[in-house]
Amino acid sequence: MVERRLGRGLDFFLTEAKQPQAAEAGKPSADAVTQIDVEKLRPNPEQPRRDFRDAEVLELAESIRSTGMLQPILARQQGETYQIIAGERRWRAAKSIGLERVPVIVRDVPEDQVAIFAVVENLHRADLNPVEKARGFRRIQELAKCGTEEVARKVGLDRSTVANFIRLLELPAEVLGHVSRGTITMGHARALLGLPGSDAQKEVAGEIIRRKLSVRQVEELVQSLRESGAKPAVDDRGAPKKRQPKAEAWVRECETSLQDSLGAEVTVRYGKRKSRIVIDVNGREEFERVYAKLRGDA
Repeated sequence: MVERRLGRGLDFFLTEAKQPQAAEAGKPSADAVTQIDVEKLRPNPEQPRRDFRDAEVLELAESIRSTGMLQPILARQQGETYQIIAGERRWRAAKSIGLERVPVIVRDVPEDQVAIFAVVENLHRADLNPVEKARGFRRIQELAKCGTEEVARKVGLDRSTVANFIRLLELPAEVLGHVSRGTITMGHARALLGLPGSDAQKEVAGEIIRRKLSVRQVEELVQSLRESGAKPAVDDRGAPKKRQPKAEAWVRECETSLQDSLGAEVTVRYGKRKSRIVIDVNGREEFERVYAKLRGDA
């Protein structure tokens, strides 16, 4: 596995901190770990992570309940409150078990550096999904007014790696939803970028899920479609498939809502006499997670 070197990250703030200076009245010193009221902390709008899975927060909460919060939250002061730069999951977990105060390092971080630190810290601690990474890298571009090479330098990755993530954002929202949920991989998504037009990309994404196509199979399918200009709709044997009538808007909304709720791929087939809801999961662990969600246990 290639070792990842990701710039300064949160470890920089913890290991390179200078000796604390005397704090001003009522204000924590810049490098000290200070206990701050949970209610005074606020989420960071530049936080690249959008999906805080309940199970992960619950697991972290149990760890904090057992051993305490071993890793301080990093924040910057904004008036009477503190904006979280790194550690939102820890803050959420602490709130869930009723902690009143949590350890915080307060740093004076410039506005254009907040997104950078948030992205780097998440890459260090718990991987973001590919779409969250892509949006984080693009936000750094916007704030720092720089290109992919400079973004790569700031986060400690190759320029091509950062560029490949950002290119994902050219895909339609429906496909990005599949990537976020893990129902198709980044490799699949990169192959889909070779198709002209969002309709073709969405249709082939559906084929990937239904037929469990490998990245190599998708690359070959995309190449074939580009060369022939043929429609991507094929059945499991590769034969032309009858096109399904387009689902009504409310049915598509049902699918999206269920997918967001369950964190899995959901297909709704509505008919006047008979309807069907199909949930696709990958492996035993995901099956048990979705099953628990349906039972209301998660």
